[in-house]
Amino acid sequence: MTTASHSHPRGAGTGARTKDEAALLAAPAHLTDRDRELVRLVAVHRVLTTGQLAALAFGSVITARHRLAVLVRIGLLRRFRPHPPEGSAPWHYVLGAVGAAMLGVEDRDERRWAPQARADRQLGLERSPRLSHMTGRNWFFAALARHAREHGGELAEWLNEADTAARCQQAAVRGDDRARLPRPDGAGTWAEDGRTVSFWLEYDAGTEHLPVLAGKLDGYAVLAAGLAWHELPCPVLLFCFGSPRREQAARRALAATREAAGLRIATAALDPRVTSPAGPVWLPLHGADGGQVRLIDLEQALPDPWQDYRQQRARERREAAERERALRRAADDDYDDDTAWAATGEEGTW
Repeated sequence: MTTASHSHPRGAGTGARTKDEAALLAAPAHLTDRDRELVRLVAVHRVLTTGQLAALAFGSVITARHRLAVLVRIGLLRRFRPHPPEGSAPWHYVLGAVGAAMLGVEDRDERRWAPQARADRQLGLERSPRLSHMTGRNWFFAALARHAREHGGELAEWLNEADTAARCQQAAVRGDDRARLPRPDGAGTWAEDGRTVSFWLEYDAGTEHLPVLAGKLDGYAVLAAGLAWHELPCPVLLFCFGSPRREQAARRALAATREAAGLRIATAALDPRVTSPAGPVWLPLHGADGGQVRLIDLEQALPDPWQDYRQQRARERREAAERERALRRAADDDYDDDTAWAATGEEGTW
């Protein structure tokens, strides 16, 4: 007797209705905590290369390649390779459909990451003229993470462009300030030797005219003033250039603006794939007599020009709060006197 064979849809027996759901149900058996963190990093920062992911979480590129291939096979990540005019490009990793579903489950928001895994958006990213700028910016932070793992220190915070812009919006004092606020390429906090320094990053690809680059300081001045009004310190503004010639020309353009005096600006010419941004590569725009300093030393090398104003604001708020408390006490005393008068009148003692 022969037995007829039947084909079953993918995911049959697992409770899954689609191929992606079946992959999502099977994925946890193959994942480590590092895998989950890598998927989230790719999702948050949109695109990361093999070298960047190796710098962030692996001891070697070879190990990174093997593990990333597994994550691609499972569907957590997807990868593509751009075609530059010269040479070859590394694999670029973006969020896969299964990865978007997994993060949605973890965040209890199934719709949050799904748009990022859409094929049309990823194709647009592959062809975007800003792709090289995005990967260069991400290399800056990946290099800091690698420095922390190999030499000490900690990349305590890494904000992408969108999250940095959202935080800047919170500093606006007036409605018309919002239109003038800058859009940094990212923001972060570096910790080392028991100290911290927070910074905004402007990663320069050499494509902007210098007047446009210098014109960004107007927005940063508005942002610094808004932070001071909220009694928050002014982070350091880092300009990272691709060559010493570009850096020197930009420094002259930046120093010529009136806004530069109210900001904490430092510049460097470096390739973060090769040179660590944590090292002694930063030259303050003003007061650079001491030469280049480490990233962590910029907190002391660049005093906050808004410190006195913040202290004044804090003092004014304390005095206003004290006046408010005094008025409330006086109002309470008057209320008590009126109550006592009414009470004694009812007793007939007057």
